[in-house]
Amino acid sequence: MARNVKRDEIEAERRKSQLIEAGFRLFSSKGIESVSMQSVADLAEVGSATMYNYFKTKVNLVVAISGSVWRSVWDETLMSCGMDELMKMNAYQLVVRYADMIINLYRNRPDILRFSSNFKTFVVREGTQKNQLEDHLSPLEPIEKLFHIKYEEARENHCINTEIPEQEMFTAVTLTMLGMAERYADGIVWADNQKSDHLKELEYTRDMILLWIKGGNR
Repeated sequence: MARNVKRDEIEAERRKSQLIEAGFRLFSSKGIESVSMQSVADLAEVGSATMYNYFKTKVNLVVAISGSVWRSVWDETLMSCGMDELMKMNAYQLVVRYADMIINLYRNRPDILRFSSNFKTFVVREGTQKNQLEDHLSPLEPIEKLFHIKYEEARENHCINTEIPEQEMFTAVTLTMLGMAERYADGIVWADNQKSDHLKELEYTRDMILLWIKGGNR
């Protein structure tokens, strides 16, 4: 009997998605280093040999999960407002949108932030090279390209302080907002009242970032 190539491709994608979903569930709740590849295979209900057909190493799996997660976040952002609406925004409004997206993740998907925090630590400890991070970095490229367009427009509309170099501003904004949200989601922040909700602190962080990028422009 001839093989049904299309059916085989669909089944392969299904199993790959099962592994990514299982890995995310385990890594976001228990941490990456403490979870074995066999545990991921067991939760996904696939054999270990099958898993290694898709992901040769834990780094491969973790990077694929990160790419999948951030691609879904970006897709949901586009669904909620649309690329046309984003293109109508100026650079200042775009940063507001990004900051609010991160705050929304803290409110509704802290598991994504916990995974993201653990992901960074894991890939650094593993000595992961940039060429191994392609699946993780590719979903972020549209955001960087859009910011570049809006930064160039800001040279004319003066909605942000373009005396701050573009890459310096982009990196500081994205990493500061995300990094703070990750720490709060992880619970690794000192607080004398031991409160569990740090939404206000994230809003303060957003507002400080907005004051910084605004600079002397009004």
